[in-house]
Amino acid sequence: MNYSDSSFIYSKGDDGYMVTVQQDFAEMLKVNTVTYRSQYIRLEAPLEVIRKEVESLIKQGYKKLNALDLEWRFLIP
Repeated sequence: MNYSDSSFIYSKGDDGYMVTVQQDFAEMLKVNTVTYRSQYIRLEAPLEVIRKEVESLIKQGYKKLNALDLEWRFLIP
């Protein structure tokens, strides 16, 4: 993993999105925040597109988690 890569979770209840940023490209994966599992809905796009999607999530009430549990390690590239 490149040290400039970062992963974040935005959650609302048991619904969430894992966002992984890799320089100027990003991936957004829909996840269940209770079971730590992917819901197999994925978007890969330039960073600007993902930023707009994250802004939309925040407007919908999603909150960024302060830390990632080790259970997420299987989903982080």
